Amino acid sequence: MFAFYLATLASIVMAAQPSATSNSTSSGGSSQYQNNATQQYLNMLNKSLGHNYLWSLLAVVALLLAWVTVARINAHLRHLASMGGDGSLRYYSTTSPVMSLVKSNIVYAPILFYRRARELKFSRHVNFGSIPSRFQAIFLFLVIAANVFACTWNIPWSDAQLEVLPILRNRTGTLSVVNLIPIMVMASVKNPLIWLLDISYDTFNLMHRWFGRVAVLQAIVHTLCWLIGKVQSKGWGAVKISMQSPFIYSGLIATIGFTVMLLQSPKVFRSLSYEFFLHFHFVLALMVMVFLWRHLQLNSLPQKNLLLGAIIIWGASRGFRLATLLYRSLGRGGSTATVEPLPAGAVKITITTPRPWTYRPGQSLYLTLPALGLWTAHPFSVAWSGLETEDHLTRSGSVRSEYNEKNPIVRARLAEAEEFSRDHTVSLIVKKHTGLTQKLWHHARNTDSAVSLGALIEGPYGNERSMASYGTVILFASGVGITHQLGYVRDLVHGYSQGTVATRRITLVWVIPSTECLDWISSWMHEILGMEGRREVLTILLYVTRAGLSQSIRSPSDMVRMSRGRPNVEELIGLEAARKVGCIGVSVCAGGGLADEVRRVSRVMLDRGINLDFFEEGFGW
Repeated sequence: MFAFYLATLASIVMAAQPSATSNSTSSGGSSQYQNNATQQYLNMLNKSLGHNYLWSLLAVVALLLAWVTVARINAHLRHLASMGGDGSLRYYSTTSPVMSLVKSNIVYAPILFYRRARELKFSRHVNFGSIPSRFQAIFLFLVIAANVFACTWNIPWSDAQLEVLPILRNRTGTLSVVNLIPIMVMASVKNPLIWLLDISYDTFNLMHRWFGRVAVLQAIVHTLCWLIGKVQSKGWGAVKISMQSPFIYSGLIATIGFTVMLLQSPKVFRSLSYEFFLHFHFVLALMVMVFLWRHLQLNSLPQKNLLLGAIIIWGASRGFRLATLLYRSLGRGGSTATVEPLPAGAVKITITTPRPWTYRPGQSLYLTLPALGLWTAHPFSVAWSGLETEDHLTRSGSVRSEYNEKNPIVRARLAEAEEFSRDHTVSLIVKKHTGLTQKLWHHARNTDSAVSLGALIEGPYGNERSMASYGTVILFASGVGITHQLGYVRDLVHGYSQGTVATRRITLVWVIPSTECLDWISSWMHEILGMEGRREVLTILLYVTRAGLSQSIRSPSDMVRMSRGRPNVEELIGLEAARKVGCIGVSVCAGGGLADEVRRVSRVMLDRGINLDFFEEGFGW
């Protein structure tokens, strides 16, 4: 898949290279105010700018790849060295001042002060989303600045308006099409750059939206330049006549589709109805590409090669998702989802797939339940894979053992069934909000027992991040954010018992509104607490924020402690940092307030010279 992307991008860039023999009127468009030599120069310049812009984006990808490659090599060497004992762990507990400065003030820093993940809300239903990090903001600023420069560079602003407008029109139109390339790459949930650059889909989704806004504004300027020039030179009557031209009205429809996409993209509209947004967005994108292709094809404009590249990337992404859905959902009776009601407005979904599921911590899937709505594909974090208790089918003691020994055929079939259940089962915890999640909750509550539904699934998606090289791992979660962290806990505890990870201390911090939430993961937590080596490495801290004064809050043991209120994040991370047990990996999947506090404290520790990596998992797309 990655090779396909590279080959496609390289061919697109080569197709965008300037050609002195091009007779494009596109990039376009002849003007009575420009002689042939000027038009040829401007056409070459437009294509050259688009070509250089794409190469610049590829250069940024190369730089990020170099950074990530060095970080991965360092993590691998740290992993190997830390297996040697406490001395190696202490060595990796501190880092260089330069690296601390870069992480604290650029990579992990919010734009200003401490707010990053906490969303800007004016009411329960008016939500404007979260704020980019400082590194994201710097990148977006450079992208916007590069586009403004490319749109305005070498334009003779001192000339008459009717001479400037065609140049600006052609420039913005070309760059709007060029921007469709990164837009389509970043829209793909199976984007190979997610793994290659160690960047989350949440971040790529943010970039997708901002690149889209730039492209839409360029398309609007492109259309306005044509409209103003036409009105000033020939009047509104000429505009009406021009609308009858397929070349003109197809371009206008594409711009209108672009504009509607821009207006419906803010979080305030996405949060009102995610399903409607998703499918309306898809229809608009399809409409824009069809009419934009017609607009470029009618005059044989060279920008159609760029659009073709974007369409190929988009089509390949959709085709891959469809193939994944069919592979995961069909065969051996298909995929089924068992939905069970849980306390505190949640449901548990256990999915059985027809084929083995290779799950890694932190991954997610898309789930569609046709019985509740065919067009309701939703992303959910995978909380667990395999049987809830892998040995629960072998607990019946000597009677079953004797039965198995006497009947090897039955024994083989039982073993096959156990293996099938382990490899083919994944579980989710879903909290009620709106749309599909609300339908799920009502469906589960009305049945008051487990019910099986046909399911369509895609995945697994997401970054396969390993925490095995960290001597100390601190995992923060609030509410259903625990689904992201459970896989890491099980993976690290198992690795510790097998001697395959550098981790010597794991702290899981879970903030919940009530003790009812403990029922969400009780069976999985019992399995973790029964794992070999758990007592030596794992500490679980539970914080109940809305516990009544009359409600008993009791800690089961020293390794599983329950408290009222909210955690003192700085104290928790500070205590672990003081132990100097290797490099610290801090992960958070929580609401904005807790996520921002964990980010703030992580930056404080970096300023103190502590070797620490911070990871924030998006709490919602």
